[in-house]
Amino acid sequence: MTIHYGLFDNLQIDPSDQRTPQAVLAQRLDDLAYAEQVGMWGAFTAERHFWNVYRSVAPTAWVAAASQRTERMRLGVLAYTLALHKPELLAEEIAFLDTLTNGRLEVGVGLGHRPTELEQTGIDPARRVPLFQERFAILQGLLSGGSVTVTSDFHTLREVASGMAPVQVPYPPLWYAGTDPNAGTWAGVNGLDLAIGFTPVNRLIPVVQAFRAARAGYEQQQAERDLPLTGGRIAFMRHLYISDRDDLARAEMGDDLYRLNGLDPRVREGSRPNRREEAEAEAQRLIEQEIVIGGGPQEVARLLQTAHDALGFDIFLANVYPAGVEQGRVRRTMRLLMEEVAPLVAPVLARVLEAE
Repeated sequence: MTIHYGLFDNLQIDPSDQRTPQAVLAQRLDDLAYAEQVGMWGAFTAERHFWNVYRSVAPTAWVAAASQRTERMRLGVLAYTLALHKPELLAEEIAFLDTLTNGRLEVGVGLGHRPTELEQTGIDPARRVPLFQERFAILQGLLSGGSVTVTSDFHTLREVASGMAPVQVPYPPLWYAGTDPNAGTWAGVNGLDLAIGFTPVNRLIPVVQAFRAARAGYEQQQAERDLPLTGGRIAFMRHLYISDRDDLARAEMGDDLYRLNGLDPRVREGSRPNRREEAEAEAQRLIEQEIVIGGGPQEVARLLQTAHDALGFDIFLANVYPAGVEQGRVRRTMRLLMEEVAPLVAPVLARVLEAE
């Protein structure tokens, strides 16, 4: 068993970054090329709308651009807000993207990061679960090469078939992201991959357990029907910051938080001599509360190993863009992750075999 390492970037806006959006996006694309150069497995973006702290408003366009800067990395979306997309059009979009990436596409689907996004477009959040389920069934059917006819409260489709087929068979891997057991169960029952993260590990253990239990039932059902298996992987997501030593990581994170806090006029007006110490304490709190995995290579490897022992994830997706971090340190985190941390993180199975 091998852990794959990749990136998750929701293109959050850094208030300390004075560059134009064009310059920031160009740099992010350069970073993807660098990530591939140091051996990263893949990169995912998100979908966010009507929220001025993110630029991930067009995930399809972002993946398309990324496909032209990389050759081997898997590229994906975590996740398309399915309620905002007509499934018949999204199916063709996905097939086109899979062709453009030469079969490197990964596709996540979700209920939506914020119900507000749905309300702002006239969609009742109370109906988003049945809407999602119907749209997912249509999307999966079209990606499989089927023809769909539906008349319901949500859709009217008459013998619709996709005009393009994806490169991957039967279709690109499908992901579902969630941090509660119901999400794990749904992903497992439907043969999807599961993305978890950005919450403490002990709260994610029941999600993984639910996923694996549902997955076992799915595999048995597929075997009885002589049908192929899809999905089954788990991706673990976290903010990540790596320096050469633990104390340097905390000090650098503290410097960034100190600088960011200074951008707030209320903080400047009430400036206190101990503001730097408070920033360093905040950096430590972010690590202790599992919001950020941070430290030197050995400490980061230890934290990742602990998480892997508890969750058994297949893929680690790192958000390496906390606000205030200088570009050189972003790439340092990527490089240290692949060159120094990854070799220290041995999957449980490998350690057991060595012990025997």
